[in-house]
Amino acid sequence: MKMKFALKLIAASLALAAANQAGAAIADWTTPGSSGSAEMFLAVWDSTAQTSYIRDLGVRMNDFMPALGTGTAFDKTTTGTNLSATGALAAPYGGSGNNSIGFAAGFGASPSVAAGSVLTSGYQLTFQADPLTSSFFSPAGGGLSTSLQWMVGAFDSVGAIGNQTLRGLTTSNGVVAGLNAPVANFGTTNGYIQLNNGLGTMTGPVNTNGSATAVLADGTPYFTGPNAQGPNWGSYASFSTLANVGSSQKFWYIATSDTTPADAATVKGFTNATWKLNTDGTLVYQVAAVPVPAAAWLFASGMLGLVGVARRRLQS
Repeated sequence: MKMKFALKLIAASLALAAANQAGAAIADWTTPGSSGSAEMFLAVWDSTAQTSYIRDLGVRMNDFMPALGTGTAFDKTTTGTNLSATGALAAPYGGSGNNSIGFAAGFGASPSVAAGSVLTSGYQLTFQADPLTSSFFSPAGGGLSTSLQWMVGAFDSVGAIGNQTLRGLTTSNGVVAGLNAPVANFGTTNGYIQLNNGLGTMTGPVNTNGSATAVLADGTPYFTGPNAQGPNWGSYASFSTLANVGSSQKFWYIATSDTTPADAATVKGFTNATWKLNTDGTLVYQVAAVPVPAAAWLFASGMLGLVGVARRRLQS
């Protein structure tokens, strides 16, 4: 059974893109020149006040992928559970041209993703606070409330139509899993991205990063509006992508594994990597430093002891 659901999704997304592509700030998987590398975004949601915020992070999916622009990154040919900085999945990160990082002003340039680094122990990226976040959610000052919820994500398509991988990056502290059919439909949230483009400061080209806000009455640009992002990729994910401000979230890659809708999707976690939106508005991606195993310390101590014994024997 071929992936007809994917073809319908692509057709719908292309039609929507054609109607609302001018001046887009966040490059999605239908943006001309994106080369199958959508830009990543931060979304913040106040479920009580029914307001939301979206920010173009200025980095593309392929900046976090071991392969660039070829459609082979983490596709159905890969095996294993987690992504790490060693082994077969350790090809260079970063990129150039359409896969490069867009730099913007306003709330500071996006941090540069160093090639080969996003899974390296101790690596960190810090995105500076956007003044719009605080003025919108905390007009009286005092920083962002820990009751606000947030996520980081991106979704795009690589490969030829009919034989492609529909893939996403997402935060989640839940059990990330899914079948091909619902994962392919993550892309129906594309309208949320496209309808926010042109709002707020997201009125420039894709290499100018901005942000926008929405309220419930705005419809799809609002985080849980019709066909919008929502806590779980438009209700197609079985896991939540959200955490409260001040809390960290794990980072995941999820993609269709083949053209059979009922087959399990490919899911891989970024080993030791987390995102965190702080109350001061800064967003941090960090790979935890891996401590030296206790056995290594014992071995080193033992070797030093042997060296000491050898010296004493020589002196005697």
